Amino acid sequence: MNDLTDIRRQNLQQLVDDNSLAEVSRRTKKPASQINDMLAGRKSFGEKVARAIETSWDPSKPPGWLDSVSNSPCGAAESDARDASRGGHHPVLLKYPINTKNFRCVFVVGRAQGGLPERIWTDGDYPVGVTDEYAEIATADPHAFLSPVVGTSMAPRFNPGEFALVEPSTDPEIEDDVLVRLATGETMLKRLLSRRDGLIRLGSYSEHATYTYRPEEITWMYYVAHQVPARKIKIRM
Repeated sequence: MNDLTDIRRQNLQQLVDDNSLAEVSRRTKKPASQINDMLAGRKSFGEKVARAIETSWDPSKPPGWLDSVSNSPCGAAESDARDASRGGHHPVLLKYPINTKNFRCVFVVGRAQGGLPERIWTDGDYPVGVTDEYAEIATADPHAFLSPVVGTSMAPRFNPGEFALVEPSTDPEIEDDVLVRLATGETMLKRLLSRRDGLIRLGSYSEHATYTYRPEEITWMYYVAHQVPARKIKIRM
């Protein structure tokens, strides 16, 4: 995986966030499963695929917009988009504006002993448990945060050492990935399998076990958009 691939995935994720997975699948003529696999890094996101998605999504745009990031929202040194077609590491000079308003600093919330805090945000919108670590990510959720991935139950979509982008403002749907904090203080990354008969059932990707809870046993359950590789994490100086 390289910087250009990361940028393409972030821009594709932004299309999904701003529209829907179904809409992106329809307009790009690619199965939703393939889009999910590209976002998770399970399928390649090369030059041919990127240009095909761009053309299907908006033929009026000049090619290359999936590869582009302009200004760094955090004031840190930003990665230049690379021209993969030349086989080298050459910055791409953009000749058209790219909307990067949703690229911004998203902080990492540290896991204290026993899990994440009962509240991520105070009434004054002050983040609780925020660390000095952050990533520059495209997200439309002003309360988005990153959570370290612990354990292998959600592999291969989420692996230990990676981070999960959590977007509390999005209501999770069935089969979405979610970050859940139980009333006991335990925090876990799971799949939302069902909401039925007053019960919430959670599962994993690499384990067959399921977990069933009553709503009052859950402090909060937040939508998880996608994984973020560890090398995208920076430290505020």
